[in-house]
Parts: sequence; structure tokens; C-alpha cells
Amino acid sequence: MVSGSEFLAQALMAHGASAVCGYDAADRVTFWNERFLVFFPELATFLQVGTPYLDTLEPFLALQHPQASALERADEVRNALFRHVHEEGPVQYQRADGRWLELRMFPQPDGGRVKIWSDVSAQKAPGSEGSLLQGLMAVANVGLIVHDAAGVLRYVNSRYFSEHFLSLIQRVPSIERRGRQQGGYWAKFRDIFGDDETFEELCDSTECGPLAAPATMRARNGRFYRVQEQAWDQGGTACVWTDVTELVQRENALRAAHRELSLLNRRLIDLSETDALTGLPNRRRFNTAIQSAQAAVRGGAHASVAIIDLDFFKSINDRFGHDVGDVALVEVSRRLRALVPGEVPIARLGGEEFGLVFEAMPLLEAHACVEAVRQSFSEHPFMSESESLSLTVSIGIAPLMAEREASASLKEADMALLRAKARGRDCVVLAGQAAAGQGTGAADAQGPGAALLAAGVFADEAGLDATGLRDKYAPAAEHPAFAFANWEKAVRDGTTLDHYWGWVEYQISASQQAPETE
Repeated sequence: MVSGSEFLAQALMAHGASAVCGYDAADRVTFWNERFLVFFPELATFLQVGTPYLDTLEPFLALQHPQASALERADEVRNALFRHVHEEGPVQYQRADGRWLELRMFPQPDGGRVKIWSDVSAQKAPGSEGSLLQGLMAVANVGLIVHDAAGVLRYVNSRYFSEHFLSLIQRVPSIERRGRQQGGYWAKFRDIFGDDETFEELCDSTECGPLAAPATMRARNGRFYRVQEQAWDQGGTACVWTDVTELVQRENALRAAHRELSLLNRRLIDLSETDALTGLPNRRRFNTAIQSAQAAVRGGAHASVAIIDLDFFKSINDRFGHDVGDVALVEVSRRLRALVPGEVPIARLGGEEFGLVFEAMPLLEAHACVEAVRQSFSEHPFMSESESLSLTVSIGIAPLMAEREASASLKEADMALLRAKARGRDCVVLAGQAAAGQGTGAADAQGPGAALLAAGVFADEAGLDATGLRDKYAPAAEHPAFAFANWEKAVRDGTTLDHYWGWVEYQISASQQAPETE
């Protein structure tokens, strides 16, 4: 068996150009060679035989890293002690003066150890492959950890990791990768990445071998690191670490800017589609709502559109001023919100005119809704300061139909509104309806006429001739030529006169009614 002194002699001869330092089982310095002080001149003033390793380590690290904080210094000391006890090498690292050293440690039978440093700077000389690789790594500021197929550490870019993670160097040499799951490997980096979500996923991984995809994690120092692994040298693993903090920050800034811009665009759209006085949607958003309802009708749903106009609103402005008129419009919008179901879009179309779109609602139900609105306005006057003002509404309503555009239905609702005005206001008129129209039914494939027949709206007119119709509708100046029987027959035959009737009625009414005073 080779004695300790013989082994030492052999080691010194084999590494005559290397720095050598020996320690006993209590980690006290036992010897060193001249080359050691050439490599580490900082130790010359306090290196003595019998000096504890820790007493040489602390001043050495203070000289190497003068800007380190107390916490960082404590980490450095702990990591160096760990390497001193466990590292056998070879491990290469670069000193602050630029030299590259390779460290090997040889345990001794008596519990001591001999550490040998070789200068491998020549291998890193300009023009060499190693120098090119190290230069590229320095410029790119990347870390590299290489394990062979047996899980033994073959290389670690100590300079990179010591700058970024003082505690990382302690763990890299001790990590055994062979036959281990990824989760067990990455769990040992918890003090670096803490509770980062991606890191937690790696810790829970049951996969073996290199990572299938790069992982970006936030370290406890606040910086972001991208870790990428790939197979190396028949079963080994090469792991590249890159600080991507600036890239992540730029991406986050771009996302934040995009969210802010999207929010601003949304606000601008809302402003462009909202009535400034009442806060209701304006005509632009109303058009969007009616087109959506029209698309639903083509898919087989029921829908209708109603136009509401305030009766004699001009007289309120003339008598009390536009300020009171504005207050009245705001009150109207408030009442409409309270009276109309929340899913029904309400819009101010302009002036004292409002629009409603009843999507996915039968015509009978929509008619009942607007009739309830009319009745509420009729029964509850508007209070202006101490004075009560009548604020009734006239409403025209028309169904949306698959065979025509929404604009045609909107026009019919507008004509129905004019007929409501002609009949004395404060009423609801359905497009195509020839009577006062306080009741209605649901639309079907034959249009609103058949639905009104089914609802019995004109039951009292079955026996009336043209003279009887004229007498009944004379106050409203409605056209009496189309007797109920003719209209009923047209509906039965599928040649409904709804639209034609409405057009004629509108023309006659418009020509005979006196000019409206508001």
C-alpha cells in the first residue's frame, strides 16, 4: 500500500507545474508548494502551517469579491466549504485575473486531502477551439453544465454561475442525473427559483432525460433564465442557461402596451357608440344590434324592432328650456332601462326618438313589452322641479323577417310610429295594423296579419263594410277602402296585404293629418 508521504511525492512529481496544497483531517493547512503562491498570491500574507482552511478562505474571498454583500459572502463561504469537502474534479474555472485553472482533489487515507490546481490557460489560448467556445460563451453571457452518461459533472461554466447564483455552484457537482427523473434533479434548485410556476412543474415531472422543450423561470433575484437541455455524448446531458430578463421585460412591456391600447380602443369605440347625454347606445350601436337580430331571424328565431317617440317634446323645450328637456331625456332613458328587459338593446336614435331591438322574442311578447312602456309613461308624469309634466310616448313596432332586410323592417316601424302619431299619440301601432292596435299576436311565416287574426284583434270588424270602417276610423283619417274581409282572405290565400295596406294607410294619413305641433 502506498503511504501518504509516498503518494504526496508522486503527486508533486506528476504535477510539478501545478499548485499543490495539503490539508489534514481537521482541515488545517499542512503544506504547499511555491507554485501555489504563484497561483494564489493573495494568500501569501496569512498562509501558515496549521492555519484552518476557513481562516484562509474568508480573507481570500473578501479580496476576490470586494463588492459582495454580507449575505452573498456567507453564501460564498458555504459553497467553497462544500466544494472543499466534496469536489474531486476535474473542474475548470476562470480566475478574476483571466487565468483558467483546473482543480483536482485527492482524499488521503488519514482523512486529509491534497488539492492540485493546473493552469490550463494554454488550452484556452486565442485561436484554440476551447478559447473560441469560451469567448463565445462570455460574449453571449451563457452558463453551461455538462454531465456524462454516468451522471458525473464534466464541465461547469463557474464564472457565469458565480456571477448569477452564488449558491448554485455548491449543488451542480453533487447532482447525479443517471437514471433519475427530471423532478428529482430540478428540485435541488429550489433556493434559486423558489415557487416559480414553471419550476414547480419541472419539480413534479416524472420524465427522464433532457428537457423536451426550453423552460423560462423567474429566479428569486428577480431575473428570468431560459434553460435548455439536449443529449450529449451517448447518454450525457448538456444544459445551457441564458439570462433573458431584458427579453421578458420587453415582452411584458409590449403585452402591457397592447392591453392598454386595446382598452383605449374599446373606450374610443364605446364613446363613438354611446349617446353623451343619456349614456344609452346611439344609432351606430343600434344598427349593430338590429343586424345581429336580423341574422338570428334568418336562422329561424323571432325578432322585432320598435321606435319610441316622446309626444309634444318640443313644447317642453319651448316652455321650460333645453336644460329641462335634457333632464327629461335622461329621465326617459332611466325609465326605459327599468321597464325593458335587460337583454333588450335600448338606443337613443336622435332627438326625442329611441329604438328597441327584441331579439329571440315572439312578436306578441315584444308588443306587450312596449305597451307596458307606453302605459307607464302615460300614468306617471314627469316632475320638473315642482311642476308635473305629461310625458307620453307613441310607439311603432315591426317584425324582422328573413325574406327582407332589417332596414325595411325599420322603415315599417317608422311608418307605424307615424300612424300612432296620427291616431292621437300615446298608443302603440304594429306595422300593417289597421286598427288602434292595443293588442297583437306572434308573427309566423305569413307575416303579422295571420298572427293578428289568430289573436282576434279585428274580431269586432268582421261584419263591417267600407262605410262602417270609415265611421270607425274617421277620427284618425285612416283609409277605409280595404275592408277586413278582403284582408282576411288575402292572409288565407297567402297573398297578405299587410305591407301594401300599411303603405297606403301611411300615405293617406300623412296627406290628411294636420301639421304636428310639438
